[in-house]
Amino acid sequence: MSLSEKFAGFERFSTDWRRLFGRGLTQLLIGVALTIASAFNPDGSLMHAGEFSWLPMAAFVILFVGLLECLDAIIAKELRDFFLHLQNGVLDVVVALLIVFSISGNPDRLSLLLVAYLLVKAIIRIILIYATRLTQRTSAVAGSAVSILLGLLMWAQWPSSEAWFLAFCLSADIGLRGWSLMMFGLWLREQKPAA
Repeated sequence: MSLSEKFAGFERFSTDWRRLFGRGLTQLLIGVALTIASAFNPDGSLMHAGEFSWLPMAAFVILFVGLLECLDAIIAKELRDFFLHLQNGVLDVVVALLIVFSISGNPDRLSLLLVAYLLVKAIIRIILIYATRLTQRTSAVAGSAVSILLGLLMWAQWPSSEAWFLAFCLSADIGLRGWSLMMFGLWLREQKPAA
């Protein structure tokens, strides 16, 4: 059985499409709100970490999403669902905790971690989009490409290397991940009647 045939079995994905769509919509709205806050109030402060802008808030969102993914792994009915949710959840939780526990230091030291995080998450999204033959592929791939571009801009430290730009890029990625999750939920809804 070829790899593309194995992924064609995603129509038996055990997650309800409404839950994925709702989670994606929530992520999209929170990501947009944090992106706007990072751009228009770059001096915002959370947890007495003024030099970190909105990074702690974005980290808490990623931590919550990661914990939800880990919960999905625990309640998964099939082994492939367990591993898919577990790897995403663990990466989110680890990166979020590293951000939260770094707020007493300098935000510059988080930049390479965030670059790697954005690139890895976006590349995995693109691979899954093509592997599952997602019908709304264009917008989901465009969102992932924007995440890759933001990661590269962060790496190049252009237009800024300050914490507000790190928070802006991370928040935009949260919103773009939400969009991709919504598209995946809609794709699952289309697959259910065919199954």
